[in-house]
Order: sequence, then structure tokens, then C-alpha cells
Amino acid sequence: MKKIVTVIVVWVAFCMTAIMCQGITTKAATKEKLKQSAVSIGKKDTLFKIGSIPTEVERHREQEKDKKRYTDKDLRLMTCIIYCEARGESYAGQKAVGIVVMNRKRSDEFPNQIKKVIYQRGQFSPVRNGSYDRTLALYDKYNKAGRFKGEMPSCLKAAKEVLEGSTTITKNGKEKEMKHYLYFSRYIRNAKYTLGDHQFK
Repeated sequence: MKKIVTVIVVWVAFCMTAIMCQGITTKAATKEKLKQSAVSIGKKDTLFKIGSIPTEVERHREQEKDKKRYTDKDLRLMTCIIYCEARGESYAGQKAVGIVVMNRKRSDEFPNQIKKVIYQRGQFSPVRNGSYDRTLALYDKYNKAGRFKGEMPSCLKAAKEVLEGSTTITKNGKEKEMKHYLYFSRYIRNAKYTLGDHQFK
């Protein structure tokens, strides 16, 4: 009788041990799968934990990072060239001038920096006649005071849009794509488009 009881106890103990070992193995495997899943859904340098949700602040930071692709210096330079060349034009005309500057920056035919595009020899008359430098000083004055006056706010808005990548203008309620234009002036031979007092090609 004692032998039978001993056998039963040993058998039960063996079964319990086997069950416990199987549970530990399953738990470890599940943990490993979760870890691999976490890696697979991570972005380039970021490992996201399962169930984690980006906060509103993190999403806002990412959006701002994607949106602002320019420096304050670029904004200053772009605003002032638009002001010099198109302050008397419509908002569409101001923006079109800024788009041409950005198109040149992207083109292999011109320098690949905004400052170099603007200061390229023989290209923009305000740079040659000194009005561009005076406009830069005016921009700095307004910026220091914390308020832009006159036509400068409109030129500033246009500059921000083109620096953020916009290549279209709106005229009479219709959008026009301007990404292929590299020149503008009061008169251009074989001009392809006229807007206000400027011709473009």
C-alpha cells in the first residue's frame, strides 16, 4: 500500500513539474515574440513599446520639424528679396517671385543656397543698386521691434509659404503651378506667363 502511495505522489510531482516548466517556456517565448514585434514597428532610431501612443506634444514636434525646413536667415533673405521685387504686386505676384528664387535653388543651373541665388552676380537689380541692403536693415528694425509694417507682413507670409515648399499661386480663384519658372522681369523675351507687372519664363 505504501509503495502505491509513493508511486502516486512521485507521479503527481512529476506532472506538476512538467506543467510548470511548460508554463515558463511559453511565457519566455511570448515575451520574446513581443520584443520582436516591438522592434518591427519601430521607426529608424526609435523603439516603440507595444501599446505605446505618441503624445500630442510629440506629434506636434514632429509636424513642426517636417514643416519648418528653413532657417531664420533664409526667411529674412527671402522676405527682403520679395519686398524689393514685388511689394507693389498682389500676394500671388509676391509669392511667384519667391517661387522663382526657390526654383533656382533647386536647379542645377544656379547656386544651391538661397543667399547665393540672391547675390549671384548680375541677377537681381535690388542687390546691385543697394536697395536690398536697405531692406534687410528695415527688416531687422521691424523684427527687433516685434512688429512688421507696411507691405512687409505680406512679403513675410509669402516667404514662409515658398520656403515650406509651396510652388503654386492662386489667381482669380484658380491655382497655377509655378515650379518650372526660373526668370521674371518687367519684360522678358518669349515670356510664358504674365502676372501683374512681371513676366515669367
